[in-house]
Parts: sequence; C-alpha cells; structure tokens
Amino acid sequence: MSYIPTKALCYALKDHYCNADKTEKIIINCALVAAGADAVAGIIPGLAIPATIVACFGTVWVMYGKLCETLGITLSEKILKLLARAALANIAANLGSVFIAMFAGMMFPGTSLAASAVTAFVTVYLAGMIFLQLILKLAEQSKDPYSFKDISTDEFKKGVENTKVGREDLEAARKIYQENK
Repeated sequence: MSYIPTKALCYALKDHYCNADKTEKIIINCALVAAGADAVAGIIPGLAIPATIVACFGTVWVMYGKLCETLGITLSEKILKLLARAALANIAANLGSVFIAMFAGMMFPGTSLAASAVTAFVTVYLAGMIFLQLILKLAEQSKDPYSFKDISTDEFKKGVENTKVGREDLEAARKIYQENK
C-alpha cells in the first residue's frame, strides 16, 4: 500500500459514508487493545508469540466489524473473517522479515513484552489501513457501497491481497504507536 495517511483515507471515505472521521479512532483503539492484551498474555513465558497471533486476529476481526458498523456497511461474519485472515497474511508476507526481527527480541526477558506489544499494535493498525483502503476502492466500484452485493468473495480477497504494505507504512504505524501509547 503506498502510504496514505490515515486522515487522508478518512477524508476520502467521507465521499461515500457518514462517520468516516471516526474510523481512525476505532483503528487506534483496537490496535491499543491488541497491544495491551498481548503484553498481558506475554507475561507468561513462551506465550508471547501465540498471544500476538491470537490478539491480532481476534482484534482485527472485531475492528472490521466496528468499522463496518460505523460506516453503515453490512458484511457477513464469513467475509469479515476472510478479510482479517487475508490482511494478516498480506502484512506477514510483505513485512515478514521485519516482524521476525521484532520477534527475535522477544526471546530475551524484559524486551519481549515491549517488542510484542509494538508488533501487535503495528499489525492491527496496518490491517485497519488495508481494510479502509479496500472499502474505499470497493465503494468506488460498487453500485451499493453499503452491502457490496455486486462484489464477489474472491474480489474482496484479491482486493486485500493486492494491497501492499511497505516500510513507509510500518514507520507510520510505529509513529502512531509512539503518539498513542
């Protein structure tokens, strides 16, 4: 995803939806919840990595539901889960080496909680940005931007897979984390 600031995405969404300005707050709050849940679960040795995975997937799925509710979009639970899995796979594929380096730091006491929490925040934040970009793209294509009935499940999945994340996106997410921790 060529980096698009969150505010710019929210502004672009306003052409299609009411309450688009609230989406940034939802993404940040969900990312903070994931980071907190991950840090708490990571206190138990050996659980940092599984906690990150569970916290991220669950939070992304809930976040997507909240974003849809706020924007007035109705997507099935099946589609939301599919999008959450696809977004996390996309992030892992594009930034895998960065996350491996962050996870490597989790093996040492004291650094594991902080690194794990940052990883959870960044992952959920990026998944939120991918979702907003997908919704914007689909809203521009669809005849019904509230149900996307004319968009197939495969098109949803391809839309997420075709959204690339890069180091610039990662740095922006880290900056948002520093501002909100």
